[in-house]
Amino acid sequence: MKPWRFAVLWLVLFIVAVSTGVELLSYLSYLVLFVFIAMSILSRLTLEGLSVKRTLGQSYAHLGDTIELAYELTNDHALGKLWLEVFEKSNWPEPLPGRVLSIGGHKTRKWKVLAKAQRRGRFRLGPIVLRSGDPFGLFATEARIPSEALLLVYPRVVQLPFWTLPGSLLEGNVLTGQRSLQSTSMVMGIREYRPGDAMNRIHWPSSVRHRRLHVKEFELDRTADLWIYLDLDARWHHGDGEDSTEERAVTVAASVVRKALDGHRNVGLVTNGNRAEVLHPDRGTKQFGKLMQYLAEVHAGGTRTLQETLVETLPRLRRGASCLLITPSLDRAWVRPASTLRETAIATQAVIVSPPFDLDERDRARRRAILGELAVAGVPAAHLAPGAPIEELFHESTAAIA
Repeated sequence: MKPWRFAVLWLVLFIVAVSTGVELLSYLSYLVLFVFIAMSILSRLTLEGLSVKRTLGQSYAHLGDTIELAYELTNDHALGKLWLEVFEKSNWPEPLPGRVLSIGGHKTRKWKVLAKAQRRGRFRLGPIVLRSGDPFGLFATEARIPSEALLLVYPRVVQLPFWTLPGSLLEGNVLTGQRSLQSTSMVMGIREYRPGDAMNRIHWPSSVRHRRLHVKEFELDRTADLWIYLDLDARWHHGDGEDSTEERAVTVAASVVRKALDGHRNVGLVTNGNRAEVLHPDRGTKQFGKLMQYLAEVHAGGTRTLQETLVETLPRLRRGASCLLITPSLDRAWVRPASTLRETAIATQAVIVSPPFDLDERDRARRRAILGELAVAGVPAAHLAPGAPIEELFHESTAAIA
């Protein structure tokens, strides 16, 4: 019952008691007034001395993973709490499970919540809401605990046993002239040690000679660069959830990133849609985190075509690099720039992602034409059909890729 209704009930009861002079009604009106005041005071004590803490088992997860959230509720007050509702505000795809419980004085309650990552993105958890009230439900009290946390959901990463890292079309290695501490076949020089430099890069003869630590610098190898082009032109993306062309294309990109970085390759990423976004090639766990964070939040949008992006970014690609195009586009206009990459000694591959529904005969003919033109240009291509496992990508083209 709401407080104003209870107050109206007491007022009516009091007026009747005074007007009729019935002593029982007078006692009853006093009792109702006492309960009203007592519950008002009690409701203000229901959240006194409470604190809640939430711990995340991990700061990031991949799509489909199960995330564990551990909660700890502590009551430092001597008065026990008859009932409490504990839940969390967030932008998680579905409401996180809450809990209704009771807790004694100077007690602690712990529990865990499991949540499945059903969508890529950056999600904010918190605040945690405590809600309680008096036993009659007259007065509700609520407190928000500012316990903010950030959780990243990366794309799903699958094994690609039939996709191989494309090699260089050049004879020998091509050096960039750029200094790096990454190990390559060419030592470029030495410099003084700086905090954070790896101990295995120390050049001991020079350190002894100069009486201070010096480290080796290497020259980057251009053949190590792998550029991934992820087409996010919204006009060609269809479907929802994990069966959509967007999600499957992002999964392919993330899986290639994982395998290429595991192969000690420099990996860069280019996306289109609203505008061309370029993440320059690098290697190591730092680059993996950078690319995964970007892929976690990227979505199809805009109308910038893959053809325009290829033409715009072609000068960034050095001879001897490799390139993988991931697109659902059936516009043959992007095939010519892709062929140009091959002609400029850039090993090029393509993945065509089909939407989660049957194409009409016209679209199937356009897809066959694109695959045929890519084959003529010497560009290995794979078709990711609806429902086909991504792990089987390039299975039929293994010989051609090798």
